[in-house]
Amino acid sequence: MTGRIFSGGCRKASPVFVAREIRCRFGHVQVQVCRPWGRKVFPTSFWLTCPYLVRLAGNIESSGGVHELEEYIMKRGLVHEWRRYNLMHQVIRLKLGGVNVNAFMRRYRGKIFRDVMCGGVGGIRVGEGVNVKCLHLQTASLIGTGHHTAGEWLKSRGLWGDCGNGLCNIFAGRL
Repeated sequence: MTGRIFSGGCRKASPVFVAREIRCRFGHVQVQVCRPWGRKVFPTSFWLTCPYLVRLAGNIESSGGVHELEEYIMKRGLVHEWRRYNLMHQVIRLKLGGVNVNAFMRRYRGKIFRDVMCGGVGGIRVGEGVNVKCLHLQTASLIGTGHHTAGEWLKSRGLWGDCGNGLCNIFAGRL
């Protein structure tokens, strides 16, 4: 496991402690696996960093992709599986938090601990409906876990794997 400070994050809540990195076949970091506790609270366990996938997810999201994904989950009857997927993310956050830090947070920061640990993917509120938040988060979760309730939909949009030919270098400005 790598232990580096990552200076990017959801809602400017960084730096966070990176537990592990997932790399593409070109050696670039695609997803960073983040602990929930650092200088700031960070409920997003999987953070998408691949410039190619970040751009692709943003383009799909800007054309209504979040709503399409929510509709896909509901119309395919995957709501129960979606809730289980969110529960799996609670378990992932507990494991990433670590026994000692989780115990400290539970005891001295109970409300924060409950808020973070009761959320689903990326800390989203889990309720009766389907709320997928953003495609960057869903893509990172798919790559990070190797599974997603709507993985078929994400993969059909190209939000899986890598750019296929090193385009990540272009998007990262490395060529």
